[in-house]
Order: sequence, then C-alpha cells, then structure tokens
Amino acid sequence: MMFWELALRNVLRNKRRSLATVLAIALSCGGLMLFGGYVVWAHLASETHATTMTGHLQLFKEGYRLKGAGNPAAFAIENFEGIQRQLRGDEVIGPLLEMVTGQLLVQGMISSADRQTSTAFVGIGAVPEDLERLTQWNPHGLADVRDLAANAALFAAGPELASGDPDGISLGVGLARILDIRMQPHGAAEDRPTVELISQPPSGGMANMVSASVRKLSTRPLEELDNRLVFVPLPLASSLLFPGEEPRATSILILLKDLRSLPLVEARLAELVRDGKLALEWRNCWDLNPNNVRSVRMMDMFFLFAFCIISVVLVFTIYNTMMMSVMERVREIGAVRAMGLTRGDIIRMFTAEGLLLGFAGGVLGLLLAIGISGIINRAEILYIPPMVTMYAKLQILVTEAPAIMAASFAGCLLVALLGAFLPARRASRMQIVDALRM
Repeated sequence: MMFWELALRNVLRNKRRSLATVLAIALSCGGLMLFGGYVVWAHLASETHATTMTGHLQLFKEGYRLKGAGNPAAFAIENFEGIQRQLRGDEVIGPLLEMVTGQLLVQGMISSADRQTSTAFVGIGAVPEDLERLTQWNPHGLADVRDLAANAALFAAGPELASGDPDGISLGVGLARILDIRMQPHGAAEDRPTVELISQPPSGGMANMVSASVRKLSTRPLEELDNRLVFVPLPLASSLLFPGEEPRATSILILLKDLRSLPLVEARLAELVRDGKLALEWRNCWDLNPNNVRSVRMMDMFFLFAFCIISVVLVFTIYNTMMMSVMERVREIGAVRAMGLTRGDIIRMFTAEGLLLGFAGGVLGLLLAIGISGIINRAEILYIPPMVTMYAKLQILVTEAPAIMAASFAGCLLVALLGAFLPARRASRMQIVDALRM
C-alpha cells in the first residue's frame, strides 16, 4: 500500500506534466477504442451484407461448383420443395432455421420488341416474399438503409419482386439503358415496358420465351451486374426453362437464426450426405462472398497496425515523463535507498506511478470514446461503402464491443508499465553515495 501512496503523491507533485501524460494516454486509448468500434461495425455490416446477398448457406446439386456456371439449368434440383421440408423437419437443422427457400439461375437473351434491342442477361428467380425477407435481415440492429432519406429514391418503387405481380421483373439501370427502355430509375411507370426473356432449356431443342413487364429499375453494385442482372419471380423463371413442369431451383438458400450455428449446420449436412439422406453440396456465405472476408481481414490488420503505432508513441511518452521524474528525484532515491528500500522496491515505486498514469488515461479515454461514439452515432454521417450502391450510416459500436474496450484499456496499462520500467530500472541501479551527492 505504501508504494501506491508514494506513487500517487509523486504523480500529483508535477500536475502539469502528469496531466499532459494522462491526456496523451486518454486520446490514444480513446482513439483506439473508436477505431475498434468502427471495426466491429464493419464486421457486423459485412456479415449482414453477405447474408442478404446469398443467405448463410446455399445447397446445390452435386457437380454444380465445377460445371454449373456453364449450364446452371442442367443442375436444377427437381424436388427442392421436398428438400425444404426435410430441412425444416430435421431435428438438428430445423430449430436453427429462420428461412429456407429456392432460387433459380437463368441465362439467356432479353429483348424489347418495342425498342428493337436485345442483349444477354443473367436472371435470379426468387420467391418474392422470401427475397424481401432476406434483404431485410438485420439481427444486429444496425441502422436500416431504408430509413435514410438519402436512399428514399432507391426504395420508392417498392421491392424487387411482388407476389401480386407474377410477371413483374426488375432490371439494372445499365441493362435498361442497353435495351433503351424508357422508365424512371428507381420508380414505376404508369405503362410498364414489356420485355421478352429467351433461354435454352437444359434438354436442348428450341429456345423458350416468356414475356414480362418491368416493375422496377435498380442500380447494381457492379457495372457487369448492372448491365446483365434481372430479378424474376421463381414460377416465371421456372416456366421459362421447364415449361409445364413443377418449379425447380438451382440453389436452396438457408437463412439461420444465428450465424454462430453455421458450423453445427454444416456438420449436420455432412452427416446427412455421408448417410445417403442428402445428395447435395453446399457453400457458406463467406465462400460465396470472398471479398467481404478480405475486407474484414484488412480492417483487422489496420486495427493491429494502429495499435502498434499508438503503443510505440505511448511508450516513449511515458518513458520521457518517468525519466524526467527520475532525474528530478535523484537525491530522494538515494535517501530512501539509505533508509533500507531495495532496488526492487524502487522499481515497484516507479512502475506504480506509470500504472497510475496509464489507469487514469485509460479511464478518461474510455469516457471520451463512449461520449464521442454517442455523438457520431446520433449524427447522420453517410457514405457509400465498397460493393454497395446505397448510402450507409456510419456507426461506432464502442459499448457493443466490450472485448475491444477491455483490450484497449489493458493495452494502455501494459504500455504504461513498459514505459515506466526502463526509467525505474535505471533509478534502482543508482549508487546510494552518488545519489546523495547530487
């Protein structure tokens, strides 16, 4: 207890220097926590974005990964509704499911007879209600892009598909431009343009064609997608490839209640395949969205790099403060050594001072981080993230990331200990006689 009382007295001896050191630690610690809160938001936003794009898991017919891209219709799952029922009724997977639905990938030509234009397209046949449910998935309670005034025009025309609109499809703005379709972007027209979708059935023979009306134009995140991607109701897409037959799907999309149950679900799927109860392969959301994984790892590396830089700066800041304290108290050190304090006692006394400075700076930094993050989260700071075409609200999730807070605080204490140790070691090695002479 004596060491802590002496340490506190010595810290308060030079208030101006101690305050400057505490403020340096607080700003560094607070900045690190704020950056960590942004990294946590980036993790959750990346997970949400990847899931709304592809679900947590997608099941495919065996061989799809190797050959499906060339002719996806040939790998359509005939009994996908039966597989849906099997998954919902499974004792392991069933309770973990939020949604299971089918999607059909279609390739072919899209043309506008009125404008005498045509081009290649890639279509995703989806169940309208399930597609909307997927796009609204937000278990972490992040700011909903639909609530932002800057995105109002994007959602003015409603969802991509609607169950009451069986022949209504949505096109990318770039695709509409190629087809010379006259329609207001992100909005519905009174007289909807009509287009024809043409695709070769997997069995060969003559191409099939269906007519559809354009209900919405949407800007896609990539130019290639914007120029080719079409969302089509699943029954309409299935009738294009398999006229007169039951609807089929090239993928069965699984949405889980919690991403943390993904390894358990994948293990159960492997067991079903091994037992011959399921003849499918699958890929999870991270396999399907590798760019999201790379972005998250890059943010983690940025955080680690920032931590290293801040640690080096703080070590030298605390080292300079403690070294000045040692030089000012040489005679005092000699006196207490003469009174019987050991070298280890001197080291403990000075490192206690460093820890007090680190603790005070860490607490102040924590308060600063919480306060500043609250201000930022209340302010509507918008930007367009990579791979997205709509505005997102910047959020700093400091209080939602206790691990980051604890790590940053502990890091400040460790850095303070390291910064104080070298001056303390130098003070402990002073000769008593020499110190008393100064």
